[in-house]
Amino acid sequence: MKTFFLVIAITLCSLANSMAQADHEAIKRVLRNETEGFFKRDKAVWSNAWAHAPYIHFAANLYGGDFMLVEGWDKLEKQFASQFKSSKVMDNVMVQNANYSIHQNGNMAFVTYDQTLLDSHGKTTSKESRVVEKINGQWKIINVTALTNLKNFGLAQQK
Repeated sequence: MKTFFLVIAITLCSLANSMAQADHEAIKRVLRNETEGFFKRDKAVWSNAWAHAPYIHFAANLYGGDFMLVEGWDKLEKQFASQFKSSKVMDNVMVQNANYSIHQNGNMAFVTYDQTLLDSHGKTTSKESRVVEKINGQWKIINVTALTNLKNFGLAQQK
């Protein structure tokens, strides 16, 4: 009888680990889709990565030394509307994400990672954090904090 319970316990642990791994891969995919959708000027892909809710937040430092904080999907969509007016991709941006740390608790997860963007201006690095929520079986972004290393950005633009 003990062997039976041990086999069941091991099977359940293995199944839970497999489900968590699948969730982690889905979370990474939605984060990548959001960033790539933005840079490819694909509003549908970008928008699909977000929860369309009044409680979402977007925070980032900006190239001029200022910062941006936007609350609510309606305001975020308006904030970035001009980015999607032209379907022409302005620059071919390669997105590289690494060093993921994912803490999942049920239908919520907190994620941190390093991001590198490579384009014709050079390389831009940032520390990223996201909160995602599983809504109707799909992971959606509800909070973004993007801390971009702007130290050499102006130098790369001048080259």
